[in-house]
Amino acid sequence: MYNYLKKINFMKLTNKLVFLGIFGLILIAKDLQSFNYSNIKINPQANYTGIIKIFLDEMENSFESITQDDLLANVDDFIDLPKGGTSWSVFGETGMNEYTFQDDEGYDWLGFRPEFKKKITNLNGKEILIQGYMFPLEQGEKQSLFLLGPFPITCPYHPHVSSNLTIEVYAKKPITYTYDAVNIKGTLELVSNDNLYNIFYRLKNSKIVK
Repeated sequence: MYNYLKKINFMKLTNKLVFLGIFGLILIAKDLQSFNYSNIKINPQANYTGIIKIFLDEMENSFESITQDDLLANVDDFIDLPKGGTSWSVFGETGMNEYTFQDDEGYDWLGFRPEFKKKITNLNGKEILIQGYMFPLEQGEKQSLFLLGPFPITCPYHPHVSSNLTIEVYAKKPITYTYDAVNIKGTLELVSNDNLYNIFYRLKNSKIVK
């Protein structure tokens, strides 16, 4: 879950399965109303691969059609930027350069390295204020380490975002998890190379600001 590459692939698969499940339920509910059960006929040689592929392709296309600009355009619907706060658009400007690497066990992985722009570079090592939604990484109500993003994790349209819209937060004192947007203040650290989790930003010595 914490590995964004795995998470993106898992999300694609989940979307496909959910879509097919819903589609199947709709067909079943519709047919149950007028189906003649005495005429059940099963054709073992029937090939439904083509139909399934069409729906999978449509789901894939709709998922891939969501661009970075689309995500950033919707941030204001969820974020009420506090006075003196840093906008998510500053983070979203960071480019993502694709690369491959091999782990200790010999497996090949696809990752992304950041291409930081001037606005975000100027904030490196400085204390910033940002509003976002918590993604818990620890068990329990209190979180000392969590992810912060511009969309709530319960939002069905923005459940996953890319590395340039995700901040790894280290709290000075444990923060109580909430589904609501929170204002977080901390020292920004830019991460140029993180093979394990593809993290681009860390917020150190962070605290919640009410």
